[in-house]
Amino acid sequence: MNRSRERGNVLWFILIAIVLLGVLTGILSRGSSSVDQSGDFEKARIKASQILRYTKSVETAIQQMQLRGISESDISFENPTTAVDYTNANCSIDDCMIFDTGGGLTYRDPPASANDGSEWIFTAANNVGTAADPVGTTAATTGNDLIMLMPNADTSLCIQINRDQGVGTAGTIPIETTGIATTEFTGTFVGGGPTILDGDPGPFELDGQPIGCFTDNAASITYFYAVILER
Repeated sequence: MNRSRERGNVLWFILIAIVLLGVLTGILSRGSSSVDQSGDFEKARIKASQILRYTKSVETAIQQMQLRGISESDISFENPTTAVDYTNANCSIDDCMIFDTGGGLTYRDPPASANDGSEWIFTAANNVGTAADPVGTTAATTGNDLIMLMPNADTSLCIQINRDQGVGTAGTIPIETTGIATTEFTGTFVGGGPTILDGDPGPFELDGQPIGCFTDNAASITYFYAVILER
């Protein structure tokens, strides 16, 4: 009997088993990675959906209040939650309060891990878009848009939002070199040439975009923004 041949066959089968085990491990590893990526993608989509629904609810509340005769200067974001005081001296009744009977809404912080825990910012010190393609108009004061800002937004979430909204190049976040004004809105639309949010330098990726994300280059802060009243 040829014992050496038998030993050779055994070694051959062992080598085949090792190769097959390596292939199987690679497949399982890729599959696990794919599942993780899919899970992260779904989590980002869910958070994006929550944020967009909330900002849309605020926008709709403002529109309904205006239909009832509430002036845009009387709109109040006063609430018992935020550290910033949004009391609007022009608003003396509940009907002009977003987070009361006027808008019928309750202030809610951004979803967990959507940002660093910072509060929403309600401001009317910016125009969104250049004169060639503004969201509303670019006139100083009368063209200021009322917007919601979520500072220190999660980068992967922002990339997902920009992808869904068709903002800029997929997988990127536009850079804003001129910065952003975050003065809280308490009834005054800041004049004197408002800050223009356009995703500069060119190709001005925020032009005509009422919702999206950008990075303030000077402060190294990534913001999600939503225009809740275009002017």
